[in-house]
Amino acid sequence: MTASSFSNEQNSTPFAADCADLIEFLRARDGQSQVQALSRILKPFGFQTLTLYRLLFSDWESWSEDPAPAPKISPEEMNQIQEILKNCDLYIKNDELWTSLQTQPETLLYWRREEKEWKETELTFIRQLRQYTATYSSSLDNRQNEIRFFHEIMDQMPTHLWIADAQTHEILFMNQAMKDDFQLASPEGQPCWKVLQRGMNGPCRFCPLPTLAAQSDQKLPHTQGERKNTLNQRIYRNRDSLIHWIDGRLVHFQHAIDVTESHRLRLDADTDELTLIPNRRAGLRTLDELLEQVGQGQLSITAAMLDIDQLKVVNDQFGHREGDVLIRQISRTLTGLLRREDLFFRLSGDEFILVLIDQPVSAGTALLNQAQQQLRQWAEAEKKAYRCSFCYGLIFVAAGLQLACGTLLSQVDDAMYTQKRLLHIQLKESEKAQMQLKEYHGEVSFSYDSAYLYDALVESTDDYIFINNLRDDVFRYPQAMVEEFGLPGQIVRNAAAVWGEKVHPDDKAAFLEANQIILDGRATSHNVEYRALNQRGEWVWVRCRGKVVFDENGSPVLFAGIISNLSRKNKTDRITGLFNKMVYREETQRLITRRPDTPLAIMQLGLDDFKHINDLYDRSFGDEVLRISAQRIMSLLPENAEVYRLDGDEFGILISGCQPEAIRGIYKKLQTAFDQQMIYEGKRYYCTLSAGCAVYPQDARSFLELVKAAGYALEQAKLNGKNRLEFFTRQILARKIRSLGIIEKMRESVDQNYAGFFLMYQPQVSVTTGQWIGFEALTRWQKEPYGFVPPNEFIPLLEESGMISPVGRWIFRQACAKCAQWSALAPALTMSINLSYLQLMEPDFIDYMQETLAATQVDPGRIIVEMTESVIASRAHALEHLFQRIHDLGMRIAMDDFGTGYSSLDMLKKMPADIVKIDRAFVHGVDASNFDESFIQFIVAICHKVNIEVCAEGVETEAEFQILYPMNVDTIQGYYFGKPMREEEINQKLKAMVSSGQDAVK
Repeated sequence: MTASSFSNEQNSTPFAADCADLIEFLRARDGQSQVQALSRILKPFGFQTLTLYRLLFSDWESWSEDPAPAPKISPEEMNQIQEILKNCDLYIKNDELWTSLQTQPETLLYWRREEKEWKETELTFIRQLRQYTATYSSSLDNRQNEIRFFHEIMDQMPTHLWIADAQTHEILFMNQAMKDDFQLASPEGQPCWKVLQRGMNGPCRFCPLPTLAAQSDQKLPHTQGERKNTLNQRIYRNRDSLIHWIDGRLVHFQHAIDVTESHRLRLDADTDELTLIPNRRAGLRTLDELLEQVGQGQLSITAAMLDIDQLKVVNDQFGHREGDVLIRQISRTLTGLLRREDLFFRLSGDEFILVLIDQPVSAGTALLNQAQQQLRQWAEAEKKAYRCSFCYGLIFVAAGLQLACGTLLSQVDDAMYTQKRLLHIQLKESEKAQMQLKEYHGEVSFSYDSAYLYDALVESTDDYIFINNLRDDVFRYPQAMVEEFGLPGQIVRNAAAVWGEKVHPDDKAAFLEANQIILDGRATSHNVEYRALNQRGEWVWVRCRGKVVFDENGSPVLFAGIISNLSRKNKTDRITGLFNKMVYREETQRLITRRPDTPLAIMQLGLDDFKHINDLYDRSFGDEVLRISAQRIMSLLPENAEVYRLDGDEFGILISGCQPEAIRGIYKKLQTAFDQQMIYEGKRYYCTLSAGCAVYPQDARSFLELVKAAGYALEQAKLNGKNRLEFFTRQILARKIRSLGIIEKMRESVDQNYAGFFLMYQPQVSVTTGQWIGFEALTRWQKEPYGFVPPNEFIPLLEESGMISPVGRWIFRQACAKCAQWSALAPALTMSINLSYLQLMEPDFIDYMQETLAATQVDPGRIIVEMTESVIASRAHALEHLFQRIHDLGMRIAMDDFGTGYSSLDMLKKMPADIVKIDRAFVHGVDASNFDESFIQFIVAICHKVNIEVCAEGVETEAEFQILYPMNVDTIQGYYFGKPMREEEINQKLKAMVSSGQDAVK
């Protein structure tokens, strides 16, 4: 019976085998997968695993696209197959087998039985293979049509399209346009790196497949970018992606567009014509991209700003062409020393920016010094008669540091300015030495063109220089004075009358008299101050100083001098060069008056912790920080904003016609620029910006009210953590009014013998006995109309107002006296008293403590002074000797709120704490937090190792206590064992203890 006889029986038996196994078998691309699939197919029939798959698909190549040749069957393998088939009750004649395989591949096999009938299971198996093979062959025909259609469409595309195996990199498809451009006839089957690149021995180092593989969790992984091809040197914009090929496997698909011409045009636009390196626009764009990578932690950079020394001198003395030669030579020298990945561009006329990727500052210094050496050698070889060098400033930007481009430029400019200043001093000293040498050999002559003298003097000063020809009584005034005061012109006859009309009536007599004594010859000079009316209708104070010049005959010929605008001189800040708060006020009032319906905002800026900079270095360095800060702020403001110097570390910004979002944008730029460590003259400092903003007319309608509102908002910004912007609100005003009211009422309390202040006492309990061992004295304040005010509100106000000194002393005396009183009932009781850092900084406070201990007759060993960990940590050095004096008096020291500071373990090592009080933030909910539990266990173990007691604060529940109990905490404080109580309640409990004969009160 032959396979052909099955044709009439194809549908007589249901399809029994698993179609999924058949599909897997037919699609399998390697022998092992085919064997595994075939084994699953044959298993229901009781067959063994066969090498039959080699027969089934020996002609695979004729109807699939597998480029590999079909495996041939050796005679030995044929004999082995015959034996296997006999054992399965099947066998194949050799001649029929080869005929079937070679002439009728769609039949697959020619089956034959001798002396036995076909079993139904065998027939089912054969039918399944035949039926699925026919179906699969038909689907392959359809797929071939689809592939041909796909090829035709892709070949019509003018761009480059190609597909390669993601594993082997073998090209599966390439459209005709790409074949033509690369002159490739049949690239299919060859590795892409071999036919599309030059000199590659394997996959390209810039192959996008690793990047695409990293995006495997995305639905459509892709990447894009521009790259020059190494084979034809053209530049392509590539879009690479992973897609599923027609056989289901993952393949690499690239769509490439030739952008060589557009890239050339862009390169021309981005290239400096003189030096042929990137210009300012292109350089800053690339620098922005590098800084973004730095911020993401991908790389670090060393940046430098270079400024050519004395380029103006070269231009003036040797011509601009020679100046261009110098610029080009410096550019060529540095370009020759840089790596391909480094950035170098021309920022402006004589300034360049250099960026080294993943290199330390030392590498930048070495490179620039090498460049200087090469330039000196070039200058000597070319016999240049001018200095050929540059100044530079270097900074390092570590990976992960967020830095704006403008901030980086400002920092390298500051660094370069230091070197520039040193060079200027050196040059002046050199010039002085040369001048002295010339004077030694002979007198130095001097001449100038007097025709230009007046103009040069006028342009070099803010004062008004005048000249009066006494022979014809004609005055010459500078144009700036003409514009400021509305004079008829620079040349004025009878100036005393014309200018006299501008003088304030109350000052006119002094003005006329000062001029008359010159005319009468009674004086040869005068110095007089008076008020004059300017064009804006403002009376401004001026000072006029003049001198009479006589000819060789002794006759007066000229009266010349200077008129100084005193109001202008008094309006500029000496340190920063900014206008001061007087101009701030005048300009704000002017804008409100001129445009009463136009919104106006003032932003008050404060440098956070500026005092630390003065303390760390000195006030001279602090002044430089103010100058640098002013320049940085000014450089970042838009055209509708102006910055002014106010008092101390504060600046004011006046913003006209601005909406809240725009104001936030302005502050965000400032915040970004200041939110990083700065370097000046080798010294590092960190100074963030807080800001408060008020808007006219919604917040206030006058300058004074606006400033007050902005000041309140600035205070709120600092209270909320600093380094932020707060807009003025009615809530801020209400809080400020309340704070001011509370301060005044507390002053009344202090004046009334501390009426309204009182102490409450919270028990501290021994963990082992559950009994009281001491109390913490807690300050309270209550006064109408505010009622009870919480401590976290009034204590900061005590510190702010300075009342913490008298109130703190009152608290210490009251608590010591109460401890002495209760010690008579329970001698072992302790009293914990909180101290403010401001109290300890008072020169005589330790002496006051000693006097109070003696006056109250309390045992010093019963007194524990508490300070928060954050205060101790931030002022450790200043407090060290004070803590020693406290110990010398016999008192103990507790570190309160432990765990909330920034250097907890370091403080344990450095500070002489006797007791550590773990902050309630770690205790609250400790029964539900493994971290808090582990933290407390860790601290207890360390403290006990060095004989420090541990108190857990804020224990409120049984569950929290049960967690803490086995940790060996020494004492516990919290609502679970007792809320703060007035002294009367404690008196009753202690007396009850004594009457009952107990040693302590539970």
